[in-house]
Amino acid sequence: MSDQKIIESYSRLKNLKLVGEETGIAWQKVYLRLRANNIPVTGDKGRYGSNKDRFAAKAEAEFQKLVPSASNSNKVKFQAATDFTVGSLTVDVKASTLHRQIKERPARRWAFSVKKQEFIADFVVLFAFLDDGSYRLILVPGEMIRTYQSLSIGERWTGKWADYEIAKDDLLAFFTDLSDEKAA
Repeated sequence: MSDQKIIESYSRLKNLKLVGEETGIAWQKVYLRLRANNIPVTGDKGRYGSNKDRFAAKAEAEFQKLVPSASNSNKVKFQAATDFTVGSLTVDVKASTLHRQIKERPARRWAFSVKKQEFIADFVVLFAFLDDGSYRLILVPGEMIRTYQSLSIGERWTGKWADYEIAKDDLLAFFTDLSDEKAA
């Protein structure tokens, strides 16, 4: 089996086991051949990940649509420290749906875990998904969340983090303006 066929199969399937089955080569050898050809083994959490992974991939795909110039770090490295690079800036994307904090109480909230990004991302973009599948966006500078484990926003869009809402149409302009400012 040629390396080109293995690379083509992996670029299409993004799953070592499936490539192994398709090519008749053990996944371990597929992995070694990909590494020997400097092909990043990143997987595809949108297709093969857990429900949580697929939900995160949905938000990351939305971010990519809103900021098409962003470079997706997850396509280059498995479990990248941050999700995107926009110019020289790092961006992590988080997603949450409305849920009840305490089951006996009717109030719902969005909760975002940010502990892994506390010293890493320049910005965190939060996708607060509504029951109908639409979403609201929050853009938070990384230095503002350095000491937090999680961010929470009430269903009535209350709390200090709601103040950082950004319109979908303004997200690209923000990153473009920031990149232009850094270049000047």
